[in-house]
Amino acid sequence: MTKKRKTRAVDKNQYQAFLTKAKDFASMMDISLEEGKWNSAGLQAVHTVISASDAVIVYYGGVRSAELDHREVVRLLQDIIGEGAAAAGRHVSRVIAKKNIVEYEERLIARTEAMDMVEHAKRFLEWVSGVLPKTN
Repeated sequence: MTKKRKTRAVDKNQYQAFLTKAKDFASMMDISLEEGKWNSAGLQAVHTVISASDAVIVYYGGVRSAELDHREVVRLLQDIIGEGAAAAGRHVSRVIAKKNIVEYEERLIARTEAMDMVEHAKRFLEWVSGVLPKTN
């Protein structure tokens, strides 16, 4: 039995706004990498996967997560999409796992950590783009 997740209803057509946000964050993620701003790249990766997840969840489920814990978005994604989202969800999990380091810890993230987060964010965004309708 699936756990009842905290969600709120969102018009299905709003998925495009979340996808646009995800693509904007991904663009800034690349710029941050080019400029050697590892913390910024990592944070942009976090925002990329969250917005991209919202796009898919809104389109297929008509809801978005209202959970405080961003890791719940992976479970909601699987609740709505099913096992087809399992591999994609692992990319989200890898990025979200480093969210606290990027945002709240005193240490700076290393180049390799930023590169890893960016790579997983890009792979997830590619999957999202493949499961959503093509937009102009």
